Amino acid sequence: MFQPGVPRDGRLRGRRSWALTWIVAFAALQAGGARASDSKQDFNIPAKPLSAGLVDFAVQGHLSISLVDLGPCGSTLRSLSGRFTAETGLRRLLSGSGCGYRQIDARAFAVTTAEAKHSAALQAIRLPHHLTAPEASDLIVVATHRPTPAERLAYSVSSVSGAVLRDQGIRDIGDLTLISPALTLTNLGMGRDKVLLRGLSDGPLTGLTQSLVGIYLDDTRLTYNAPDPDLRLVDMERVEVLRGPQGALYGAGSLGGVVHLVPHTPDPDRPSVWAGAMVSFTEAGGTSHTADGTFNLPLLSGRGAARLVVYHEVDGGYLYNKFLQIDDVNSSQRTGGRLTIDYKLDNRWTLSMGAVIQHIGSDDTQYTSFSSQPDTRKTRIPEPHRNDFTEYHLGLTGDLGWAKAHASVAYIDHNIFSRYDASLSPPIRVVPPGPAAFDALDTIHSIVTEETLISSPERSVQWLAGLFYAHTTQFNHLSLTAVTPPPTIQYEEVRHDTRDEGALFGEATVPIYHGLSITGGGRFFTARDAVTSVNTVFTVFTSAPYAGSVHQTGFAPKVVISDRISPSLLVYVQAAQGYRTPGINTAATPGERLADPGGNEPLRLFKGDRLWSFEAGAKITALGGRLRIGLAGFDVQWKDIQSDQLLPSGIPFTANIGDGRNLGLEFEAALRIAALDLRAEMILNDPVLYHANPAFPLLSNLGLGVVPDKSFGLSAHYAWKIWGGRSLNLDGHVTYVGASSLLLNIATSTRMGDYTTGRVAASIVDDHWRLTLAVDNPADVSANTFAYGNPFTIRSTPQSTPLRPRTISLGVEVGF
Repeated sequence: MFQPGVPRDGRLRGRRSWALTWIVAFAALQAGGARASDSKQDFNIPAKPLSAGLVDFAVQGHLSISLVDLGPCGSTLRSLSGRFTAETGLRRLLSGSGCGYRQIDARAFAVTTAEAKHSAALQAIRLPHHLTAPEASDLIVVATHRPTPAERLAYSVSSVSGAVLRDQGIRDIGDLTLISPALTLTNLGMGRDKVLLRGLSDGPLTGLTQSLVGIYLDDTRLTYNAPDPDLRLVDMERVEVLRGPQGALYGAGSLGGVVHLVPHTPDPDRPSVWAGAMVSFTEAGGTSHTADGTFNLPLLSGRGAARLVVYHEVDGGYLYNKFLQIDDVNSSQRTGGRLTIDYKLDNRWTLSMGAVIQHIGSDDTQYTSFSSQPDTRKTRIPEPHRNDFTEYHLGLTGDLGWAKAHASVAYIDHNIFSRYDASLSPPIRVVPPGPAAFDALDTIHSIVTEETLISSPERSVQWLAGLFYAHTTQFNHLSLTAVTPPPTIQYEEVRHDTRDEGALFGEATVPIYHGLSITGGGRFFTARDAVTSVNTVFTVFTSAPYAGSVHQTGFAPKVVISDRISPSLLVYVQAAQGYRTPGINTAATPGERLADPGGNEPLRLFKGDRLWSFEAGAKITALGGRLRIGLAGFDVQWKDIQSDQLLPSGIPFTANIGDGRNLGLEFEAALRIAALDLRAEMILNDPVLYHANPAFPLLSNLGLGVVPDKSFGLSAHYAWKIWGGRSLNLDGHVTYVGASSLLLNIATSTRMGDYTTGRVAASIVDDHWRLTLAVDNPADVSANTFAYGNPFTIRSTPQSTPLRPRTISLGVEVGF
């Protein structure tokens, strides 16, 4: 049985990881390159309306292009074919159209009419390339499979550019929640969390149920029911967040939405290198440090390219274990890399391949159990965690003329280990008195493939059709062990799942009149899970085998009616449905019988749940494209909610806890005023649980738990020239997280949230380097971000997860 231990010498481990940090940084500085704006790329855009041609230009050049009201320029037929830099290609595409452009950074341009281009409202400071300050929003969204300007999408979708991720210090999806309040993450620790969207939560535990939010890296779904692999967001072009069920766009389906990670693609024109290193000091905590490097290498005379990303990170701990008398117990390490290779087979077909490898190791969990002594807890044994993720993928993309074809296949290997202190007595105790450990090992192997056909953009009827299939084998090993020497296993469950999922999905948008259109689509799916399990109690030498399977087939429809009332105003209404398949409970200790349907909880079988999401929204563009506003109201109706709960022994199981509903309002805005960029997001919602399952009386007054009823965030970026071509950047954000509770049927469930935190940073930026000083949680706010840590003691001991105390960071980045 896999039982990782705690390093004997934390100082030695720290010195080695510190050395590795600077080795990676030093190695990254040994190569040279050029700015992305100077690189030439192949463009092949046939004659089509300028607006459609600009979308193709943005996609082929991996650019962000602001398309404001183009007026008569938008109907001009333009074509472009050849190898150009971004500026040269854009200049040729616009030549003679009456339109002009303004460069925002190396990969962002604003295209306007000649009149608007010279108007006083658009006389913003043209920033140097190296500032990479984005336009008011990243306008080209690719998560819908059809690259489209964001203000033309009848979806509630946010796009955060790589520049914003870096300026705001966003390292992973957990940090992303600080500037995207509709996105919520539990705070169990690095590599342990589940992602939630738009007020929908099925509880704090990650168990047998499919994740509410799909995590995608390019075209690959990364997990089914595992926690977020917590990939470090290095060298990302953008991160996109789609709210609501996405069964018509993604074969895997999702009830809550999709988080789409879009990394930079390899550049076939010139080699380049980027490297960064940072050291951080946490108030009354351990030192943290990181090192990242990105290398780009053209191959085969520009027909291909390879891009390698490597990183190493140490998060210093800040909690004290009073029983073991150890400081900074909750330190974590994250080491990984990503390799992508693209190769142009000819002018129409491109082959891509790559791999992602990441290892996360945490010495201990990060909850506390002393309300009178912040940042302190008392556990008899450490609670380490490991999350090892590997993904290999192969893709083929081609232009059929009448449609774009894409096929991808990926192999995923995901291994997750968690240990909890089970020494204190739950209502049903399996191990004898004394130190005890609960170990959970989850090993997942998946093959995921998805194929899509997407109509060419000049067609009046836009459509998408896709096929999805995933085959997953999952091995779960749960054990309760008395750790007093010699360690002896008292209880064990070994479970194997063989899961097959298939789906046909798609949608079509039909223009009705002027800007009015209707979109219809859906997802036909089938899923089967075959389960074998053996529960063994070694103290009485009893064994309980089980074998069974569940299967579901269904159709999840989607309808959207949208009206582009003017070039600056889009309104829409949408209805979409989502499903999750049924499942089987197998883990139960002596005295915890799993009942058949019609019996009392816990049941052997739990039903699938289903959800209808109704949404009405508007997208508004004003001030020559410098102001963008998105507004959406939603009503979500959720039946037979699947939720992971706790047996009296502390072991999790899944139940249908009742029906839920969430009414809410989302608002987001982005404004650019000269060199100042402002972003704001807000969500107000009222998630409630009604028709609660009588077996869980304590849930009826907890809403849907975990997700707050309101949150908002405001971020800002400001830059100006100082000397010698250098610039001074100021960045910051402030976030308020509203109050919420756990969705667990326990009497000790405490309130969490209701706090404000933020970040401020100052950077000196040159063409080839950047120096940053940042302060996270500058007010040193002490708050409960998440009220859960240990399933065996939560009934007897109130728990909380504090914010990381004030942390000061100094970072340097160098690129050529």
